[in-house]
Amino acid sequence: MTNRVIEVVSFRLAPGVSDEEFLKTVPASSEFVAGMPGFVARRLSRGEDGRWLEHIEWQTLEQAQAAAQMFMKEEGLKPMIQAIDGAGARMSHNRLHVSLG
Repeated sequence: MTNRVIEVVSFRLAPGVSDEEFLKTVPASSEFVAGMPGFVARRLSRGEDGRWLEHIEWQTLEQAQAAAQMFMKEEGLKPMIQAIDGAGARMSHNRLHVSLG
C-alpha cells in the first residue's frame, strides 16, 4: 500500500495584506485544489505569530507536485499568490504514516 502524501506550506502574508483580505482569496483556491486529481483533504491555520500553515493531503506525490505546478499558473489564483510573502514561503511533501479523525 502506498502512503498518502501531506503537502505542508508555511508562509506569512505580504506586507499590508490583512488576514481578512487573504481569507477572501481562499474559496477560489479551495475550489481549485478540490478539483485536482488525487485531492483528499485541506486544512489552513494561522499561528499566534502570524505564520500560516496549510496541510493538503494527496493520494500520491506525483499528484501533489502536478497540482502545485498548475496552482502557480492558474489565473484565478493570482490574488492569493500575491497576498503571500513568497520569499519566506516554504513547501514540503511528507509521507503520511498516521492519521486520526
